[in-house]
Amino acid sequence: MEDHRRPSSPTKQYTPSQRNDSDGPYRLLFCSSKGDKAGVMEELMKGVNTNLADYDKRTALHLASCEGCTEIVVLLLERGADVNSMDRWGRTPLSDARSFGHQEICKILEAHGGIDPMGLDFQSPCCLIDSNEVDMTEGTLIGEGAYGEVYLVKWRGTEVAAKTIRSSIASNKIVKDNFLKELALWQKLRHPNIVQFLGVLNHPDRLIFLTEYLRNGSLYDILQKKGRLDPLTAVAYALDIARGMNYLHEHKPHAIIHRDLTPRNVLQSEAGRLKVTDFGLSKIAQGKDVGYKMTGGTGSYRYMAPEVYRRESYGKSVDVFSFALIVHEMFQGGPSNRGEDPEKLADKRAYEDLRPHLPSIVYPEPVKKLLRDCWHKNPDRRPTFAEIIGQLEIIQENLQRKAITACCKCAIL
Repeated sequence: MEDHRRPSSPTKQYTPSQRNDSDGPYRLLFCSSKGDKAGVMEELMKGVNTNLADYDKRTALHLASCEGCTEIVVLLLERGADVNSMDRWGRTPLSDARSFGHQEICKILEAHGGIDPMGLDFQSPCCLIDSNEVDMTEGTLIGEGAYGEVYLVKWRGTEVAAKTIRSSIASNKIVKDNFLKELALWQKLRHPNIVQFLGVLNHPDRLIFLTEYLRNGSLYDILQKKGRLDPLTAVAYALDIARGMNYLHEHKPHAIIHRDLTPRNVLQSEAGRLKVTDFGLSKIAQGKDVGYKMTGGTGSYRYMAPEVYRRESYGKSVDVFSFALIVHEMFQGGPSNRGEDPEKLADKRAYEDLRPHLPSIVYPEPVKKLLRDCWHKNPDRRPTFAEIIGQLEIIQENLQRKAITACCKCAIL
């Protein structure tokens, strides 16, 4: 995976040294997360909206509830904060307060009509596996990503992947708790194009979770070895990814946004089917060890949607944008502008509307149209994965028909 650092140029008019997450209107969020009552009062006196939200739709009340800042919670409620505002994942301030055991804040929020739509489902424990069942000392290192190393290990006689989370992440209790909650959700997911989560090792020192092992490696590996894929294979792979992503986006009661969809996060089974993995991890791994941060560093720069890079509010269509770039690579054999710095590339896509070239000799017209729609600069104009599947199935059918016709002509000759 590529670097997940914060972009250096979220706006054109400011240099990195001029920007600070504790400055400007977002200072209300920063002060609320730090329990700085004087700072919060100062921002409210300036007329900053009490319900100001970041790109994940998290408000000052969310942050104060999460961090256990009781005085700030009371102050914000007195000033008209929406007690049931929902963030990107459907969590209310009460959901956050409950998650981190802030009972006093829970009572205050409930007294003001606060609800927790996540309910017991959000609190469901993750499947724990006794650490004695897996001998990590005999594991084989097979990869390293943004969150830690990946090992091939044996569990109950079966080869599985053991993903270790970096100590800098796992040592943070809040981040670790969020990981476990996210993984509790994973264990309920079942789909042919989603990597199967198996459970978390009950290890005292490290956070390790097990998934099915796909020995054929990632789509990144495939493209490195094979280069450009034939159109039928590329479309079949695109359908696998789209079906897995549609399952995540259609998840009830709340959609699952991947936020880091890249060729490295798409794996191939022995049967040749592609499966999506590591969905939802990037939003947790950002952590809170240095206070509240506004950051566009969600996902890998090369595949990042412009609105994420610009620190704007975003939704499911960010995954559609990333998907389009992956499909483009499958037809081309690798990323466009591969020699260019990924962060600078993301900046050009965000502020200059740069998109990869689509030569007709490589891309069939229906594929070109689909890609242009998927990486449209207006997120609302991008198709859903359900719509993408429908279009890809038609493209696949037409390609198969042409291939059969070509074979028949060759047989006659």
